[in-house]
Amino acid sequence: MDLGHGVLSKRMISYDLFQGDSYDTLKNLSSRVEERNKYRLIITSPPYYNHRHYGEDPREIGHEHTSGLFIDRLVDIFAVCRDLLTEDGSLWIVIGDTRRKNGKLMVPHRIALKLVGKGYRLREDIIWYKKNSISGSSKDNFSQVYELILFLSKNEKSYTNMQDLRVRGNEAKEGRNKVPPPHLIQYVPIKQDREKILEIKKIIHNAKPDTPFEELPATSEISKAYGYDPEKFCPTCYRKFKRHATRKRIGDHSHYPIFAVCNSNGKNPGNVWDISTKAHYGNEHFAIFPEDLIARIITFATQKEDWVLDPFAGRGTTGIVCAMLERNFTGIDLYPTNVLRTEKNIKDAMEGRVTVKLANIVENIPVTNNTASSETIS
Repeated sequence: MDLGHGVLSKRMISYDLFQGDSYDTLKNLSSRVEERNKYRLIITSPPYYNHRHYGEDPREIGHEHTSGLFIDRLVDIFAVCRDLLTEDGSLWIVIGDTRRKNGKLMVPHRIALKLVGKGYRLREDIIWYKKNSISGSSKDNFSQVYELILFLSKNEKSYTNMQDLRVRGNEAKEGRNKVPPPHLIQYVPIKQDREKILEIKKIIHNAKPDTPFEELPATSEISKAYGYDPEKFCPTCYRKFKRHATRKRIGDHSHYPIFAVCNSNGKNPGNVWDISTKAHYGNEHFAIFPEDLIARIITFATQKEDWVLDPFAGRGTTGIVCAMLERNFTGIDLYPTNVLRTEKNIKDAMEGRVTVKLANIVENIPVTNNTASSETIS
Protein backbone atom coordinates (compact mmCIF):
# COMPACT_ATOMS: atom_id res chain seq x y z
CA MET A 1 0.00 0.00 0.00
CA ASP A 2 1.28 3.46 -0.89
CA LEU A 3 1.12 5.57 2.26
CA GLY A 4 2.22 8.74 0.46
CA HIS A 5 2.93 11.63 2.81
CA GLY A 6 2.24 9.38 5.78
CA VAL A 7 5.70 7.80 5.66
CA LEU A 8 7.72 8.89 8.68
CA SER A 9 11.48 9.01 8.29
CA LYS A 10 13.80 7.64 10.97
CA ARG A 11 14.69 9.87 13.90
CA MET A 12 17.85 9.67 15.99
CA ILE A 13 17.59 10.84 19.59
CA SER A 14 19.38 10.06 22.82
CA TYR A 15 17.36 8.54 25.62
CA ASP A 16 17.87 7.17 29.14
CA LEU A 17 15.43 4.96 31.03
CA PHE A 18 15.53 4.26 34.76
CA GLN A 19 13.53 1.71 36.73
CA GLY A 20 12.82 2.64 40.33
CA ASP A 21 11.13 5.00 42.73
CA SER A 22 10.77 8.47 41.18
CA TYR A 23 11.98 10.43 44.20
CA ASP A 24 15.07 8.27 44.79
CA THR A 25 15.96 8.26 41.09
CA LEU A 26 15.52 12.03 40.76
CA LYS A 27 17.64 12.64 43.86
CA ASN A 28 20.35 10.48 42.34
CA LEU A 29 20.15 12.38 39.04
CA SER A 30 20.28 15.75 40.80
CA SER A 31 23.54 14.70 42.49
CA ARG A 32 25.22 14.42 39.09
CA VAL A 33 26.68 17.63 37.72
CA GLU A 34 25.86 16.67 34.13
CA GLU A 35 22.16 16.21 34.96
CA ARG A 36 21.55 19.47 36.80
CA ASN A 37 20.11 22.24 34.60
CA LYS A 38 19.83 19.73 31.75
CA TYR A 39 16.10 19.48 31.04
CA ARG A 40 14.17 22.22 29.33
CA LEU A 41 10.91 20.41 29.99
CA ILE A 42 9.68 18.05 32.66
CA ILE A 43 6.24 16.73 31.82
CA THR A 44 4.31 13.99 33.55
CA SER A 45 1.00 12.67 34.79
CA PRO A 46 1.54 11.10 38.21
CA PRO A 47 -0.86 8.52 39.64
CA TYR A 48 -3.98 10.22 40.97
CA TYR A 49 -4.98 9.95 44.59
CA ASN A 50 -6.92 6.76 45.41
CA HIS A 51 -7.81 6.04 41.79
CA ARG A 52 -6.17 2.73 40.78
CA HIS A 53 -3.33 0.29 41.39
CA TYR A 54 -0.71 -0.11 38.66
CA GLY A 55 1.14 -2.94 40.38
CA GLU A 56 2.00 -4.44 43.75
CA ASP A 57 5.01 -2.31 44.74
CA PRO A 58 4.31 -0.68 48.16
CA ARG A 59 6.22 2.43 47.04
CA GLU A 60 3.56 3.18 44.42
CA ILE A 61 2.19 6.70 44.79
CA GLY A 62 -1.53 7.34 45.11
CA HIS A 63 -2.50 5.11 48.03
CA GLU A 64 -1.41 7.20 51.00
CA HIS A 65 -3.69 7.32 54.05
CA THR A 66 -4.55 10.98 53.45
CA SER A 67 -4.57 13.37 50.52
CA GLY A 68 -2.11 15.54 52.45
CA LEU A 69 0.49 12.78 52.51
CA PHE A 70 -0.07 12.14 48.80
CA ILE A 71 0.40 15.82 47.97
CA ASP A 72 3.53 16.07 50.12
CA ARG A 73 5.11 13.12 48.30
CA LEU A 74 4.45 14.69 44.90
CA VAL A 75 5.68 18.10 46.03
CA ASP A 76 8.93 16.54 47.28
CA ILE A 77 9.39 14.88 43.87
CA PHE A 78 8.74 18.05 41.88
CA ALA A 79 10.92 20.12 44.22
CA VAL A 80 13.87 17.92 43.22
CA CYS A 81 12.88 18.38 39.56
CA ARG A 82 13.56 22.11 39.83
CA ASP A 83 17.31 21.46 40.14
CA LEU A 84 17.21 19.42 36.93
CA LEU A 85 15.50 22.12 34.86
CA THR A 86 17.40 24.61 32.72
CA GLU A 87 17.10 28.22 33.84
CA ASP A 88 14.39 28.73 31.19
CA GLY A 89 12.82 25.32 31.79
CA SER A 90 9.25 24.46 32.75
CA LEU A 91 7.34 21.77 34.62
CA TRP A 92 3.98 20.52 33.32
CA ILE A 93 1.80 18.28 35.50
CA VAL A 94 -1.38 16.64 34.27
CA ILE A 95 -3.37 15.89 37.40
CA GLY A 96 -6.98 15.06 38.20
CA ASP A 97 -8.86 15.70 41.42
CA THR A 98 -10.48 13.22 43.81
CA ARG A 99 -13.91 13.50 45.38
CA ARG A 100 -14.71 12.39 48.92
CA LYS A 101 -18.14 12.61 50.58
CA ASN A 102 -19.43 14.81 47.76
CA GLY A 103 -16.55 17.25 48.18
CA LYS A 104 -13.52 17.76 45.97
CA LEU A 105 -10.15 17.53 47.71
CA MET A 106 -8.65 20.28 45.49
CA VAL A 107 -5.54 18.17 44.91
CA PRO A 108 -4.21 20.10 41.85
CA HIS A 109 -4.71 23.48 43.56
CA ARG A 110 -2.97 22.38 46.75
CA ILE A 111 -0.04 20.97 44.75
CA ALA A 112 0.26 24.24 42.81
CA LEU A 113 0.28 26.34 45.99
CA LYS A 114 2.97 24.21 47.61
CA LEU A 115 5.16 24.23 44.49
CA VAL A 116 4.97 28.02 44.34
CA GLY A 117 6.26 27.91 47.90
CA LYS A 118 9.17 25.80 46.63
CA GLY A 119 10.23 28.50 44.18
CA TYR A 120 8.20 27.67 41.08
CA ARG A 121 6.05 30.22 39.29
CA LEU A 122 2.55 29.10 38.28
CA ARG A 123 2.28 30.27 34.68
CA GLU A 124 -1.04 28.72 33.79
CA ASP A 125 -3.64 26.18 34.87
CA ILE A 126 -5.01 24.68 31.68
CA ILE A 127 -8.32 22.85 31.47
CA TRP A 128 -8.04 19.61 29.51
CA TYR A 129 -11.60 18.96 28.36
CA LYS A 130 -12.00 15.27 27.56
CA LYS A 131 -14.71 15.44 24.95
CA ASN A 132 -15.15 11.66 24.82
CA SER A 133 -15.36 11.21 28.60
CA ILE A 134 -17.72 8.63 30.07
CA SER A 135 -20.74 9.82 32.06
CA GLY A 136 -20.43 9.48 35.82
CA SER A 137 -22.69 7.21 37.88
CA SER A 138 -23.26 9.61 40.78
CA LYS A 139 -26.80 10.74 41.46
CA ASP A 140 -25.60 13.97 43.08
CA ASN A 141 -22.53 15.19 41.19
CA PHE A 142 -21.78 16.37 37.69
CA SER A 143 -19.67 14.12 35.48
CA GLN A 144 -15.95 14.95 35.70
CA VAL A 145 -15.07 15.80 32.11
CA TYR A 146 -11.82 17.71 32.60
CA GLU A 147 -8.43 17.48 34.22
CA LEU A 148 -5.99 20.24 35.08
CA ILE A 149 -2.62 20.81 33.45
CA LEU A 150 -0.35 22.84 35.71
CA PHE A 151 2.26 24.84 33.80
CA LEU A 152 5.01 26.01 36.15
CA SER A 153 8.31 27.66 35.30
CA LYS A 154 11.59 27.48 37.19
CA ASN A 155 12.03 31.24 36.96
CA GLU A 156 9.96 34.26 35.97
CA LYS A 157 10.36 33.48 32.29
CA SER A 158 10.66 30.18 30.47
CA TYR A 159 11.22 29.16 26.88
CA THR A 160 8.01 29.32 24.87
CA ASN A 161 7.19 28.78 21.22
CA MET A 162 3.73 30.22 20.67
CA GLN A 163 4.31 30.69 16.94
CA ASP A 164 3.73 27.03 16.07
CA LEU A 165 0.57 26.79 18.16
CA ARG A 166 -1.32 29.82 16.88
CA VAL A 167 -4.88 29.18 15.73
CA ARG A 168 -7.43 30.90 13.54
CA GLY A 169 -9.91 33.26 15.10
CA ASN A 170 -13.32 31.82 15.98
CA GLU A 171 -15.02 33.76 13.18
CA ALA A 172 -12.84 32.03 10.58
CA LYS A 173 -12.61 28.64 12.30
CA GLU A 174 -16.36 28.32 12.77
CA GLY A 175 -17.18 29.57 9.28
CA ARG A 176 -18.93 32.72 10.46
CA ASN A 177 -16.81 34.81 8.12
CA LYS A 178 -16.31 33.64 4.54
CA VAL A 179 -12.82 33.12 3.15
CA PRO A 180 -11.92 36.34 1.31
CA PRO A 181 -10.08 36.37 -2.02
CA PRO A 182 -6.29 36.18 -1.53
CA HIS A 183 -5.71 39.67 -2.97
CA LEU A 184 -7.97 41.15 -0.29
CA ILE A 185 -6.05 39.67 2.67
CA GLN A 186 -3.51 42.00 4.28
CA TYR A 187 -0.84 40.51 6.54
CA VAL A 188 1.15 43.52 7.72
CA PRO A 189 0.53 47.26 8.13
CA ILE A 190 1.71 49.55 5.34
CA LYS A 191 2.80 53.18 5.82
CA GLN A 192 1.52 53.94 9.30
CA ASP A 193 0.78 57.64 9.88
CA ARG A 194 2.29 58.38 13.31
CA GLU A 195 1.00 61.93 13.48
CA LYS A 196 -2.51 60.82 12.59
CA ILE A 197 -2.34 58.04 15.22
CA LEU A 198 -1.40 60.54 17.93
CA GLU A 199 -4.21 62.83 16.85
CA ILE A 200 -6.73 59.96 16.93
CA LYS A 201 -5.52 58.79 20.36
CA LYS A 202 -5.88 62.30 21.77
CA ILE A 203 -9.46 62.62 20.51
CA ILE A 204 -10.51 59.20 21.80
CA HIS A 205 -8.72 59.45 25.14
CA ASN A 206 -10.35 62.79 25.85
CA ALA A 207 -13.81 61.56 24.94
CA LYS A 208 -16.46 61.48 27.68
CA PRO A 209 -19.11 58.78 28.17
CA ASP A 210 -21.66 61.13 26.57
CA THR A 211 -19.42 62.18 23.65
CA PRO A 212 -21.43 61.60 20.42
CA PHE A 213 -19.89 59.03 18.08
CA GLU A 214 -20.11 61.58 15.27
CA GLU A 215 -17.33 63.56 16.99
CA LEU A 216 -15.02 60.52 17.06
CA PRO A 217 -12.79 59.37 14.19
CA ALA A 218 -14.42 56.86 11.83
CA THR A 219 -13.22 53.27 12.05
CA SER A 220 -12.00 53.46 8.45
CA GLU A 221 -9.97 56.53 9.38
CA ILE A 222 -8.41 54.69 12.33
CA SER A 223 -7.57 51.66 10.16
CA LYS A 224 -5.81 53.80 7.54
CA ALA A 225 -3.78 55.62 10.19
CA TYR A 226 -2.52 52.28 11.52
CA GLY A 227 -1.57 51.14 8.01
CA TYR A 228 -4.45 48.82 7.20
CA ASP A 229 -6.79 49.10 4.24
CA PRO A 230 -10.25 49.25 5.89
CA GLU A 231 -11.76 47.21 3.06
CA LYS A 232 -9.21 44.40 3.29
CA PHE A 233 -9.40 41.39 5.57
CA CYS A 234 -7.46 40.08 8.57
CA PRO A 235 -5.86 36.66 7.79
CA THR A 236 -6.68 35.34 11.27
CA CYS A 237 -10.40 36.05 11.62
CA TYR A 238 -11.39 37.19 8.08
CA ARG A 239 -12.81 40.35 9.60
CA LYS A 240 -12.52 43.60 7.66
CA PHE A 241 -9.97 45.90 9.23
CA LYS A 242 -12.50 48.66 9.69
CA ARG A 243 -14.23 46.24 12.08
CA HIS A 244 -11.05 45.82 14.12
CA ALA A 245 -10.94 49.51 15.01
CA THR A 246 -12.13 50.66 18.44
CA ARG A 247 -13.55 54.16 18.43
CA LYS A 248 -13.98 54.67 22.15
CA ARG A 249 -12.38 53.42 25.32
CA ILE A 250 -14.58 51.34 27.59
CA GLY A 251 -14.72 52.78 31.10
CA ASP A 252 -11.35 53.81 32.46
CA HIS A 253 -9.39 50.74 31.27
CA SER A 254 -6.52 52.55 29.63
CA HIS A 255 -4.93 49.28 28.44
CA TYR A 256 -7.62 48.72 25.81
CA PRO A 257 -6.10 49.27 22.37
CA ILE A 258 -7.65 51.69 19.90
CA PHE A 259 -6.84 49.30 17.09
CA ALA A 260 -6.87 45.63 18.13
CA VAL A 261 -5.60 43.91 14.99
CA CYS A 262 -5.00 40.15 15.23
CA ASN A 263 -1.59 38.57 14.87
CA SER A 264 -1.39 37.68 11.17
CA ASN A 265 -0.07 34.20 12.05
CA GLY A 266 -3.10 33.45 14.20
CA LYS A 267 -4.18 34.08 17.76
CA ASN A 268 -2.82 32.54 20.94
CA PRO A 269 -4.71 29.33 21.76
CA GLY A 270 -6.87 29.46 24.85
CA ASN A 271 -6.29 27.65 28.13
CA VAL A 272 -9.14 25.18 27.57
CA TRP A 273 -7.91 22.29 25.40
CA ASP A 274 -10.45 20.02 23.73
CA ILE A 275 -8.59 16.70 23.36
CA SER A 276 -10.03 13.18 23.42
CA THR A 277 -8.71 10.57 25.81
CA LYS A 278 -6.90 7.51 24.48
CA ALA A 279 -8.11 3.96 25.17
CA HIS A 280 -5.74 1.25 26.35
CA TYR A 281 -5.66 -2.19 24.76
CA GLY A 282 -4.77 -5.58 26.21
CA ASN A 283 -1.86 -5.24 28.64
CA GLU A 284 -1.21 -1.59 27.80
CA HIS A 285 -0.81 0.95 30.59
CA PHE A 286 -4.20 1.87 32.09
CA ALA A 287 -3.90 5.65 31.84
CA ILE A 288 -2.43 6.71 28.49
CA PHE A 289 -1.43 10.26 27.64
CA PRO A 290 -3.05 11.43 24.38
CA GLU A 291 -0.14 12.00 21.98
CA ASP A 292 -1.65 15.26 20.70
CA LEU A 293 -1.69 16.64 24.25
CA ILE A 294 1.97 15.79 24.74
CA ALA A 295 2.96 17.02 21.28
CA ARG A 296 1.35 20.40 21.93
CA ILE A 297 3.26 20.88 25.17
CA ILE A 298 6.59 19.66 23.77
CA THR A 299 6.25 21.91 20.71
CA PHE A 300 5.45 24.89 22.92
CA ALA A 301 8.09 24.36 25.61
CA THR A 302 11.14 22.97 23.76
CA GLN A 303 13.25 23.05 20.63
CA LYS A 304 14.76 20.14 18.70
CA GLU A 305 17.55 18.34 20.59
CA ASP A 306 16.39 19.66 23.98
CA TRP A 307 16.12 17.13 26.82
CA VAL A 308 12.71 16.18 28.20
CA LEU A 309 12.09 14.23 31.43
CA ASP A 310 9.04 12.21 32.53
CA PRO A 311 9.27 10.96 36.16
CA PHE A 312 6.21 8.70 35.72
CA ALA A 313 6.81 7.36 32.22
CA GLY A 314 4.18 4.61 32.07
CA ARG A 315 4.16 3.15 28.55
CA GLY A 316 6.47 5.94 27.35
CA THR A 317 4.06 8.18 25.45
CA THR A 318 6.23 11.21 26.19
CA GLY A 319 9.26 9.34 24.88
CA ILE A 320 7.40 8.30 21.71
CA VAL A 321 6.46 11.91 20.95
CA CYS A 322 9.99 13.08 21.79
CA ALA A 323 11.41 10.60 19.28
CA MET A 324 9.02 11.81 16.58
CA LEU A 325 9.75 15.49 17.32
CA GLU A 326 13.52 14.97 17.74
CA ARG A 327 13.80 15.75 21.43
CA ASN A 328 16.04 13.72 23.74
CA PHE A 329 14.28 11.87 26.53
CA THR A 330 14.74 10.52 30.03
CA GLY A 331 12.04 8.38 31.59
CA ILE A 332 11.54 6.91 35.06
CA ASP A 333 9.04 4.27 36.11
CA LEU A 334 8.57 2.07 39.15
CA TYR A 335 7.73 -1.07 37.22
CA PRO A 336 10.20 -3.02 35.00
CA THR A 337 7.47 -4.00 32.52
CA ASN A 338 6.73 -0.31 31.85
CA VAL A 339 10.42 0.44 31.32
CA LEU A 340 10.72 -2.40 28.80
CA ARG A 341 7.55 -1.32 27.03
CA THR A 342 8.77 2.30 26.94
CA GLU A 343 12.08 1.28 25.36
CA LYS A 344 10.31 -0.76 22.68
CA ASN A 345 7.89 2.07 21.92
CA ILE A 346 10.69 4.64 21.66
CA LYS A 347 12.72 2.39 19.35
CA ASP A 348 9.67 1.86 17.16
CA ALA A 349 9.12 5.62 16.95
CA MET A 350 12.79 6.22 16.12
CA GLU A 351 12.57 3.64 13.33
CA GLY A 352 9.38 5.21 11.98
CA ARG A 353 7.20 2.26 13.00
CA VAL A 354 4.15 4.29 13.98
CA THR A 355 0.67 4.50 12.52
CA VAL A 356 -0.16 7.10 9.91
CA LYS A 357 -2.83 8.38 12.29
CA LEU A 358 -0.23 8.96 15.01
CA ALA A 359 2.17 10.61 12.57
CA ASN A 360 -0.65 12.89 11.49
CA ILE A 361 -1.48 13.80 15.10
CA VAL A 362 2.09 14.52 16.15
CA GLU A 363 3.64 15.99 13.02
CA ASN A 364 0.60 17.19 11.04
CA ILE A 365 1.50 14.81 8.21
CA PRO A 366 -1.55 14.69 5.91
CA VAL A 367 -3.29 11.33 5.76
CA THR A 368 -3.95 10.76 2.06
CA ASN A 369 -5.72 7.43 2.45
CA ASN A 370 -8.24 7.04 5.26
CA THR A 371 -7.96 3.26 5.11
CA ALA A 372 -4.28 3.55 5.97
CA SER A 373 -4.85 5.16 9.37
CA SER A 374 -4.51 1.84 11.18
CA GLU A 375 -1.56 0.63 9.11
CA THR A 376 1.94 0.64 10.57
CA ILE A 377 4.64 2.69 8.87
CA SER A 378 7.83 0.73 8.56
